[in-house]
Amino acid sequence: MNGRGAALGTMLGLARFAALGIAFALAGCVTTAENSLSQNDIAGMKLTGVTVSFAPDAQVQWEDGIRAYAAAKAITDDQIATATNTPEGRAYVQGMLAPRIRAEIEKVMVGQLNGTRPVRLDVIVKTFALSSAVQRVLIGGGRGMVADANLVDARTGAVIIANPDLRAVLFAGQGIVGTAVQAAIDNASTQNVVEKLVDRYGESYRDWLLRRT
Repeated sequence: MNGRGAALGTMLGLARFAALGIAFALAGCVTTAENSLSQNDIAGMKLTGVTVSFAPDAQVQWEDGIRAYAAAKAITDDQIATATNTPEGRAYVQGMLAPRIRAEIEKVMVGQLNGTRPVRLDVIVKTFALSSAVQRVLIGGGRGMVADANLVDARTGAVIIANPDLRAVLFAGQGIVGTAVQAAIDNASTQNVVEKLVDRYGESYRDWLLRRT
């Protein structure tokens, strides 16, 4: 196959995957949960770790993860949509994504809880969507994350306070021009898009927990 044919095959494969894209229409970081903890409660806590898991019906749209799985399994572009939308494919992508999410949230939360009571933050991802450039050119798409954030007692596992369906979004350029401009912005950034989105989520949770909102 010549270069043009290969490029067309890639475009068609990604377009088919884009057809499975996640509808993600959110406006900013949103939480409706009430923070019932007192300042003394918060001051007494010490964060010992962050865990990241995925809900059984979690929706993940992340081209880098999909392409990594396809490369590992020698899946051709025209088979990406069907071959990666399997339990094995989803588990592979989630396994790649979880440590990235955990690392960024830990970075945001470091030094925020310095008491003596050991607590852990359990994040359960329900939606993680980073629409590809192809999707944003052809049909549009967004960048967003929805996850439950449960602060638990590190000794007993009992939930101290829950923030269900906490969500964060990033602007993403649409159409040919918007996508090209967005690519230039992304390339000039010191953070990749996963880091930016998870940082937004982590900051939203931190500010909610510490009553900075």
